[in-house]
Amino acid sequence: PPAGDTHPNPATNSATDTDTIGPAQGSSVSGTKTVSGTFAVGGTVDYTVVLSNAGPGSQPDNSGDEFTDVLPPTLSLVSANATSGTAVANIGTNTATWNGAIPSSASVTISITAVVQLGAAGTVSNQGTISYDSTGNGANGATAVTDDPAVQGAANPTNFALAAPAAIIPTLSPLGVLLLALVLAALGCYAGRNRRTA
Repeated sequence: PPAGDTHPNPATNSATDTDTIGPAQGSSVSGTKTVSGTFAVGGTVDYTVVLSNAGPGSQPDNSGDEFTDVLPPTLSLVSANATSGTAVANIGTNTATWNGAIPSSASVTISITAVVQLGAAGTVSNQGTISYDSTGNGANGATAVTDDPAVQGAANPTNFALAAPAAIIPTLSPLGVLLLALVLAALGCYAGRNRRTA
């Protein structure tokens, strides 16, 4: 204290605070994946992935991607976008990735667009992989796969069947129709003349 002042109670010059620190709270991230678009060769296909964090802790933007989706060779990746974080379309590897944080009880939506390759047929199956921090230690040590909510059960891939190629029917211009009619008429006359001669 300044000169002339005295401290009435020196015992109050310090204090002690005790806190109990529990284990770090990890996240629990799951994902659904649906598909829409034109399911035929050359058609555009749109995947919608929703990643949800059930907590109890938040999912940090840890090192590495929190979501990876390698499209099958029957599809050509076009673009990837997200409502938060960073979505990247790696065209060369046909892989869409997402990197970002998801607070507890929150979600993020990722949109992936692709085109059906020439020669593709049958059923196209696809499933993305989620990486998350289940222990809260700052590393994505746990993984999960996306689920198609339209299919009963969990961890189902998202499938769609490609339409069979339509039969190619040639079309004629009005001039072509006229020429075809003349040719048929000439053939009819020729066949009739041969019958009379016989």
